[in-house]
Amino acid sequence: GEEMASLRDAGIAYEVVPGVTAAFAAAADFELPLTLRGVSSSMVFTTGHDLKGNSLPDWAKLAISGATVAVYMGRSVAAEVAGRLIEAGLSPDTAVAGVENAILANRRRFHGTLADLPSLEVRADLVGPVMTIIGDAVAGANFERSEPLAAHRHEGAAQTAAEGAER
Repeated sequence: GEEMASLRDAGIAYEVVPGVTAAFAAAADFELPLTLRGVSSSMVFTTGHDLKGNSLPDWAKLAISGATVAVYMGRSVAAEVAGRLIEAGLSPDTAVAGVENAILANRRRFHGTLADLPSLEVRADLVGPVMTIIGDAVAGANFERSEPLAAHRHEGAAQTAAEGAER
């Protein structure tokens, strides 16, 4: 996308090397089925940064209809993604898996529910990109090597309260 256009505009040579997308790497880390017979038959890839206005983007509508959603670079919009999906009818108990630095040796795994997702946004210890996967198929994942998001849920509530007090 825009990265390649910028390189071309600057006259910088580059090479596109096929690889594994972060969504597939994150799913592999969790042994997570992105589609699951009888549960989810479709998959959506998005950045989650298109939640403008009152209407839901197409990917959010697909999530509500049962698709598994992979949100790239979604840490900074985690609370808004969760809030909008819950407001539109997706259960707060919908399973969520997240990986910071997917595919890298220093990756960190998280799991929880859509209601827990906002805690990602206020975590100062997360510095790498976070891939988030949302949907009922996520419940079939292996969370053995994963940290519960609920352990940090209070941080999100404290941050939200502090921001409200400042206004």
